[in-house]
Amino acid sequence: MAVLKHEAHGLRVTLPARARVGRARDCAVRLRDRCASGEHAVLFWDGARWWIRDLGSTNGTHVGGRRLTSAERVALDAGAELVFGGDAERWTVEEAGAPVTSARAELTGEVRAAEEGLLALPDAADPRVTLFEDQHGVWQIEIDGATRPAVDQERIEAGGAWVLRVPPQALDAAVPTTASSAASPKLLGLTVLRFEVSHDEEHIAVSLVQGEKVIQLAARAHHELLLMLARSRLRDRESGLPPAERGWRYVDDLLGKLRLDLHHLNVNVFRARQQLARAGVLDAGSLVERRTTSRQIRLGTEALEVIRY
Repeated sequence: MAVLKHEAHGLRVTLPARARVGRARDCAVRLRDRCASGEHAVLFWDGARWWIRDLGSTNGTHVGGRRLTSAERVALDAGAELVFGGDAERWTVEEAGAPVTSARAELTGEVRAAEEGLLALPDAADPRVTLFEDQHGVWQIEIDGATRPAVDQERIEAGGAWVLRVPPQALDAAVPTTASSAASPKLLGLTVLRFEVSHDEEHIAVSLVQGEKVIQLAARAHHELLLMLARSRLRDRESGLPPAERGWRYVDDLLGKLRLDLHHLNVNVFRARQQLARAGVLDAGSLVERRTTSRQIRLGTEALEVIRY
């Protein structure tokens, strides 16, 4: 991702793929000094690197001490020093990576960036809305039990109003935003998602198996939910149900069996995805699938194994 840092007070701003800079309220990088114009400059990602262009500001945009000429655009690298108008608006390009999916709070301007293919709003402790990258590299939004592709610049409510920023390349299913590798498993590439369950079912161990590689996951409360969903999918497979119909469980039924309310069930789903993402699974958001109309969920993989000991 790309980050600008204000030199005087240390404010950091994560950049969307196209970020206007200025004093105007809707600018991605808000300037306060009166020497800066309402729409002062723009920074943009061209698919390979970052560029900056002045927007006809009164007092100019400086890169590395040099004022940009009219319509000139300059490539930016990490460490570049930018000045918008005057010294009070001196910024540094702290990071210059590709833009990431993020959300900006309308009220405060706070930007939350996705990490490891996941973003929870308003936060991970209260995931009313979840964005995740699916198996095809497309960003999905999960809200009110419904899942659909995320739309750049759409406005959503999640403990306040947020505006989504989805980089253009993330909208193209043919070009995944994260390159896979042998060291980074995907759900579709797993040999098996293995559950090892004690005889009294007090202990559940979960591991990811990819060929000869085994990643043991730390014990977590949400493993009980995953085990219940895994058993449902395995049972439906044994009964001969077609793949599209296997493993679905009604949310209300799960709430009763797990003694949870809907909020805590959603927290469990998010934490399960997050644990897989931190273990290196590139499409961890696809771990749990939802059916909107019937309020059902299931595991997003059939590569499952349950072992009793």
